[in-house]
Amino acid sequence: MKVIQLEYFIEIVHQNSFTKAAQALHISQPSLTATIKKMERDLGYKLLKRTTKEISITEKGIQFYNEAVELVKHYHQSIEKMYDLKMSQTPKIKMAIIESTARWVSTVVQTHQNAHPEQHYQITEILDPNQLAQKLINFDIHLGLSNDQIRHDGIISLPLYQEDYVVLTPQNAFGNQKSVLIKNLPLIVPNRGYQVRKHIDDYFTRLDERPHIIMEVDRFETATNFVHQGMGYAVIPQMYYQSYSTFQLSTIKIRPNIKRTIYLNYSKKREYNQHVFDLVDACCQYWNVARKD
Repeated sequence: MKVIQLEYFIEIVHQNSFTKAAQALHISQPSLTATIKKMERDLGYKLLKRTTKEISITEKGIQFYNEAVELVKHYHQSIEKMYDLKMSQTPKIKMAIIESTARWVSTVVQTHQNAHPEQHYQITEILDPNQLAQKLINFDIHLGLSNDQIRHDGIISLPLYQEDYVVLTPQNAFGNQKSVLIKNLPLIVPNRGYQVRKHIDDYFTRLDERPHIIMEVDRFETATNFVHQGMGYAVIPQMYYQSYSTFQLSTIKIRPNIKRTIYLNYSKKREYNQHVFDLVDACCQYWNVARKD
């Protein structure tokens, strides 16, 4: 079975129509129908149930679809990696970041590219340290940032800097106050499952207090928009206050304070080229820490 056949089947499921799928794929409908029938003959079971008015996917078709999606995704990722190797002697550096680090990372990457003008980059956001660890172990990325230490024999987890969490507020909401208690504030916080939310929950557990949460969101950017609308106060990392979306907002320190450490993570077992090590060094130099080997 060929990858293109899997792509045909996936498109039919997405469109829920042979006619629309054929148009999207730029092939004739009879040719598409013949391809699916051949796949079903080869497999020995039906993927789709067809009537004159509609189509539906069978139970086995659902299982086949899920596997096909993963296979096609993996195929295209592998092809991309192969072409990266062909097109350049310096394959793209793949780095995972967390949302609050984007501002300083862009500065570091710009400095790195000034030294290596031919270098390409792929920057993604990975918020879960466990997912980040798996990506590093599988060699899917070169390095990544996390807001908790990754404890794994095959990964170096290097502390770069510590930062406070602060309250993001409308301008001058607390006048000349230097810090504020947050237990009674209407708070906008990350959804459960995010590491930042865990830090906030642990903080209130230690204080034996219950937070007044009015809204849960996925991104600091979203929280910032609601602060702009005066709907509450967001708990954010100090570094995120440098972002452009916080313009015309203020921050105030939390009392007692909440801190976190940002870690730079990379594999012990991967043979990195010098460009990757240079980027690691650039991150370390930005925060005035020494690289670990």
